[in-house]
Amino acid sequence: MKKKLLTYSLLLFSTLFFGQGAAGCWRVISAGQNFSMAVKSDGTLWGWGQNSNRLGLGLANLADQNLPTQIGTANDWLTVSAGAVHTLALKTNGTLWAWGNGQFGQLGNGLFNSATPNVTQVGTANDWTEISAGNRFSLAIKNNGTLWAWGWNNTGQLGDNTTVDQNVPIQIGTATDWLRIDAGDQHSLGVKTTGTLWAWGNNASGQLGNGNNTTSLIPIQIGTLSNWLLVSAGVNHSIATDNSNFLFTWGNNTNGQLGDGTNTSTNVPNAVSFSIDGTPSLCIAISAGNTFSLIIKNNNTLWSSGFNTSGQLGLANNTNVNTFNQVGVGNTWQAISAGDVHSLALETTLDLWSTGRNMEGQLGIGTNTASNTLQFVTCPNSPLANDDFVSINSKPIVVPNPSNGIFTLTYYLEDETTSIIKLTNVQGQLLSEFRKDYAIGLQNEVVDLSNQSSGIYFLSLTKGATTTVMKIIKQ
Repeated sequence: MKKKLLTYSLLLFSTLFFGQGAAGCWRVISAGQNFSMAVKSDGTLWGWGQNSNRLGLGLANLADQNLPTQIGTANDWLTVSAGAVHTLALKTNGTLWAWGNGQFGQLGNGLFNSATPNVTQVGTANDWTEISAGNRFSLAIKNNGTLWAWGWNNTGQLGDNTTVDQNVPIQIGTATDWLRIDAGDQHSLGVKTTGTLWAWGNNASGQLGNGNNTTSLIPIQIGTLSNWLLVSAGVNHSIATDNSNFLFTWGNNTNGQLGDGTNTSTNVPNAVSFSIDGTPSLCIAISAGNTFSLIIKNNNTLWSSGFNTSGQLGLANNTNVNTFNQVGVGNTWQAISAGDVHSLALETTLDLWSTGRNMEGQLGIGTNTASNTLQFVTCPNSPLANDDFVSINSKPIVVPNPSNGIFTLTYYLEDETTSIIKLTNVQGQLLSEFRKDYAIGLQNEVVDLSNQSSGIYFLSLTKGATTTVMKIIKQ
């Protein structure tokens, strides 16, 4: 559940670095427990499925929705993360927002046993960069690399060395090098800028990956390697890739969610292979749901494994499988999000598809009928928000940053002004230049540093007489 995924077009416009984003509709997708959240390419926020405060539509609309429904009118949403019963979101100005049910303080509003149907800001800070909503708890990273957590803490999933619930964000430790986080059911995973892998919380099924089944109340390093890239925490299993895109799974495997061809659980990361010769598989996206897993291989094909009683694997049946099976025959997938018993998948065209349970409308297809094959989610019309074109007009953003090579630059052109994007290294050497004429509105450009060495680079955006310079880091 609660997998938030930013999407990046891989269609290269020039030979080396710059590519123009696809002209589709959806940019970020996140599947929660029986509901779904998404951000469109115009920066608007949408939700569908089970409501009961989860969708942020306000007291006037608490009903379930089986079609994407716009939340408010703002168009400055950066990303969103759907949990079990609450949702977190970030705006482009770095502010943090939450809504839904807050029994254990997961809304961060200073209250327990609260609920809010309205999108509400958490505190006043504007330096948040990463979020993850889990099962009644929340994780976040600030732009100084510090880790914060709040909500349910019965097994130490907050990482503060206690089992005390927290109703406001509290800093976890003193480290300032956190890069990625993912909140599961009762355990958490993280990656630091050093490439090291960390885990904390419930470990009854070995989901922490440290070789035993003992719960940890603080983040502990998993192994000694420093080449980890992506992590995803499910209910009681975990998925990760290293910076070579090799796939690893561990934890509970009773339903085949580890995808290794067995139903045997393991408490250490285990490399998973699809090939006859045993070569580990390469993945560009991963998502761990409730006892099932989704991955996208490096050829942009979609695969699934594990629990399938509602058709969440998208394999045209409702049978559990313990090896990754390809979903359909397409090779244009770029983002995935595994929920409780439903799945979301996004193409490079930014078209959205869904499969699985649909009793609450979480597939977003206009009915409440479940499906075991991918169903197209229609892109709704959304007028841009009022005149508060917010910071997306004045403040270009680059995500993710740092990155292993693919960055997306998002900016807004108020009129048909020429924009020029330049990429330079720290010595000031021009590596590439991209010019766009006669464009207007929201722009998404891909910056591809996959073939460049790790380090610091500078990206400059010139719009008319204004130039903005941004530092980006290639891991």
